Amino acid sequence: MKHNQINKFFPISSQTSVNDKKILLKIRNLIKKNESKKYCYLEIGSFLGGSLTPFLMDKKCQLVVSIDKRNQNLEDERSEKWSYENFSERQMIKKLKDNNLNISKIKTFDGDIGDLKTNKKFDLVFIDGIHTDKNTFSDFLYSFEKVKKNSIILFHDSSVIFKSISLIEIFLIKNKYNFKLAKFKGSEITGIFFGNYSKLNLSKSVSSIEKFEKFYLYSSENLLLQQINNRIKIKFKLSRFLKKKFPYKLSLKNKEKKRSLDFHK
Repeated sequence: MKHNQINKFFPISSQTSVNDKKILLKIRNLIKKNESKKYCYLEIGSFLGGSLTPFLMDKKCQLVVSIDKRNQNLEDERSEKWSYENFSERQMIKKLKDNNLNISKIKTFDGDIGDLKTNKKFDLVFIDGIHTDKNTFSDFLYSFEKVKKNSIILFHDSSVIFKSISLIEIFLIKNKYNFKLAKFKGSEITGIFFGNYSKLNLSKSVSSIEKFEKFYLYSSENLLLQQINNRIKIKFKLSRFLKKKFPYKLSLKNKEKKRSLDFHK
């Protein structure tokens, strides 16, 4: 799929890569192909709505629910702080309207999925909320209560919250659920496929997948390096007694340093 084709479905800037967008489109097509009736989509962490657009465009998608806890500063497993103070639900809706998207089927909820009251059952869930293991596990548990027997739950930035995904896998095995776990190569998306979707050849129908043992290993190493880089500042210092003195000066970084987001393209 060419970039111009992908951009057609994703006209709003988002924190998803080109490969992530390809996976989302292929998952959407998988849902469309396997569901005879209309389907429902739930997303946690919509930001400016960049990953909502392909589902708003799809006539077969009956309902799009967007959940986001806005106007806050978030710290993730990398020990990075992200500021979402200047982004509102109103801005997201305006961006969707500016791109001529039909917002009649979108429902928004400003808060935590644990507080969402709905009788709807969803076919597809995309979890891209607070990137801590605790919050990811919580988002999964509350999402799991709201999906159909045949459904898919996706996680973004899975190399950051890989520990949570590992715990979720243990939970599902312990409770003898019928599922398939897949980390897609070249993408930050990991998916859990339930019911009939667990029987599919995902390498053929979606994209090539990688072994989780290897994925967990390099994710653990990369996460540790990011945590060290974000928490500790190392100053190289020459010493007259190289064998007796540690040649580095360590100091904690200011943890209040925040990364501001700018997606106004």
